[in-house]
Parts: sequence; C-alpha cells; structure tokens
Amino acid sequence: MFTVSDATFDPTLILEKRVSNDVITEQYIKYFDNDGFELSYLEQEYYRGNNVSINTLLNHSCDQAEWIRCDHSLFKLDHSLLLHRRSFAGEAKEQLVKYKNQFPQLDKYIRLNSKWGLDFALEYYYEETSLEVIHFENDYSSYQQALQAKQVLEKKILSTDWLHFVQQLIWYKDKWKHLNGMQQNDWKAEFWGLNRAEETIKSFK
Repeated sequence: MFTVSDATFDPTLILEKRVSNDVITEQYIKYFDNDGFELSYLEQEYYRGNNVSINTLLNHSCDQAEWIRCDHSLFKLDHSLLLHRRSFAGEAKEQLVKYKNQFPQLDKYIRLNSKWGLDFALEYYYEETSLEVIHFENDYSSYQQALQAKQVLEKKILSTDWLHFVQQLIWYKDKWKHLNGMQQNDWKAEFWGLNRAEETIKSFK
C-alpha cells in the first residue's frame, strides 16, 4: 500500500552566500511565514543563490520533497512531505544585518531558526464515503529529532491496518464529526496514537 521514497533530511540547514542587494526590497521581504515552511520571495532568492532546490508541492514554494507514496485504490495521499526551513549565517546574515535599519522586518530573518518537518495527509474514498483519515504536521528543531521521528512514523504508517482504522473511524464518527477544524484532526491523531495533529515550532524567537 505504501512505499517510502528515497528522499532524506538534510542535516545542515544553513544559508551562507549573499544575494544581489537589488532583491532586498519591501516587496520581497513581506509574507514571511512565522510558523511554517513557506518561503518569501527574499528567502527564495537566498535558497537559489545557495544552490538549494525549491519546488511547489502542495502549491507552496518550499524546500520540500515527497516522503511516502500510496498505490491503494481506496486511499489517496493528498500530500506526504519532508520539509526544511534554513537559517542564515556568514555573509548572508551580515547582508541582512546591514539592511535591518532600512527594513526592520529583516530581524525575523536574522533570528530565523533552522527546522525540519513532516506533513502527512491521508484520505479514503469508497462509493459514497469520502473521508480525511488522518492529517498530522510535526516540526523538529534538530536533525536527530527529525530523523528519529521519521523512522518511528514510517514504521507506524507501514504497519497500520488502514482499512480497519477507517472502519473504526466510521464506527466512532459520532465522537468526532461535530468537532471543528484542528479538533477533529487532533481526535483522529490521538486515536492513531499521536499526542495531537500538529506539533509546530515558531520560525523565529
């Protein structure tokens, strides 16, 4: 049903090379993602300048890669991703500091912390049943944390009897169908054995 891709986490998430001063503008600086992995236009310039690939999986411009694949006729993966958010050092950070007085928002870039992420959303479709089975997002502040979590979650995903899990979700639907948004996601995640659906880390402190 599931196969794990060859994608791996990058152990070092540092951007050190400077970019053209011309791209340090109000337009490129705004839309900094305070919580997730979406990259502003300025971050995208630094990623490209440091030879880091960016793609638009999930319609977001991020440093991300496909994590797990699904080939079951009744289950669809809306997305399954490994994610990176990179911090600044060396000449790149010095460049940001230089322009901080002109653009105070750059302080968020300067204080940005590297982080790793896993994002998994599984759905089920059969006849008149359309069901979001589980959706979890976890952030990690270290490579070792991320790697260990990846291994644990892969084992759990591959060993779960998902048809039985769906049957249980349908059986207990009265316990979660009235819940809104993240509450419903949390219920399903906890039912599967997680603490909650989202364990996220702020992008800067």
